[in-house]
Amino acid sequence: MKNLLCTIPLALFFLMSHSVTSQTQTISIEYKRNDDHSVEFYYNKSVPGSYYLSLEFNQLENSGYSGISRVVSNSKGYLFRLTPINPEKGIGFSYGYYYFRGNPEPKVDSLFTYCLPFKKNKGVDINESSNIGNTYLGFEKPSKWKSYIVFRKSPDTVCAMRKGVVVDLVNDFKTDKSLKYDFKSDMNSILIEHDDGTFASYRGFKQNSFLVTLGQTVYPQTELGTLDMLGEDDYRLYFNIHYTQLKREIEDHLENKKSYSEYLTPYFITTNGKTKLKQHEHYIVDCNETIFLKEFSKREKKKYRKNPELYK
Repeated sequence: MKNLLCTIPLALFFLMSHSVTSQTQTISIEYKRNDDHSVEFYYNKSVPGSYYLSLEFNQLENSGYSGISRVVSNSKGYLFRLTPINPEKGIGFSYGYYYFRGNPEPKVDSLFTYCLPFKKNKGVDINESSNIGNTYLGFEKPSKWKSYIVFRKSPDTVCAMRKGVVVDLVNDFKTDKSLKYDFKSDMNSILIEHDDGTFASYRGFKQNSFLVTLGQTVYPQTELGTLDMLGEDDYRLYFNIHYTQLKREIEDHLENKKSYSEYLTPYFITTNGKTKLKQHEHYIVDCNETIFLKEFSKREKKKYRKNPELYK
C-alpha cells in the first residue's frame, strides 16, 4: 500500500527576530521516510546560538506522537522518529512549528560578575536608560527592566563584558552627522549569548566598525567595535543583560504563546570592587585575572598561559 501524503508545514511563527536572522528562515525542518514506514525529523539552523523550537502536528494518521519542544544549539540535528501503529501502512501528517532565540528555562547566574564594556582603567559615568516602547509607544514595560547608557566625547572602543558567542550583528545604519539625536532607534548592535543562557546587548556602533564576526567566541575585554556619533560630539553605548522566557497565557492556543525578555541588574567589577551600577555614579573599569579566566575551559587556560595575546 502507498504511503499517505504529507502536507507542507502550516504555520511559522517568528518571535524575537533580529536583522541577521530575519532575512532568511532561521530554522527549517526536514523529514525522511524509511522503508519500515517510520519517519525521521531533522532541523537545520542557519545562524549561531540557542533557539527554542516547538513542532506540533495538526493532523497525524497511523502514529501517536504529539510533537516536540526543545532547545537546539547546533547547526543541524536529529529531532525525533514517528513509528507507525500499523506497520503495513504509511504515516500521514501535517505540522506547524515556531521558534525564538534563547532558552526559556535558562540557568541564570545572577551573582556572576561582569566587566564594564570598555578597556581597563577607563572612567565611565553610568546613566540608566528608560524603556522606549513603554515611554513613547504605550507598550508594557519588560519585567525587571534594567538598561544602561554611557556617554562619550570620542569614538571609544566597546569591549565584551563576559565570555560568550556572537549570535547577532546589525550593521545596517549610517548616522547623519548633520542631525543631533535625543534618541535613535536604528542603531548598529551586537548580541552575545553567555553560557548560562543570558544575553548581552550592545547598541551604538559605527557602521562597518565591528572587530568580531558572527559565531565568534569572545572573552572579557575582547574589542567589539567603535561607537558611532549621534551629534557633534556625542557618542553613546546602550547595553544590558537579559534572558528569554516563554509566556503561556493560554496553554492550548499556539498563537497566545509569547517569548519575552527579563532583565538582570548584574554585578560589575570596578577598581572599588564588585558592585551593582547606580545612576549618575562614576566608575573605573577593572578586569582582574580571576574575573577574566572564570569561564575559560582548561584548554583555553593552557593556551592563555602560553600566549596571552591570543585573547586580547
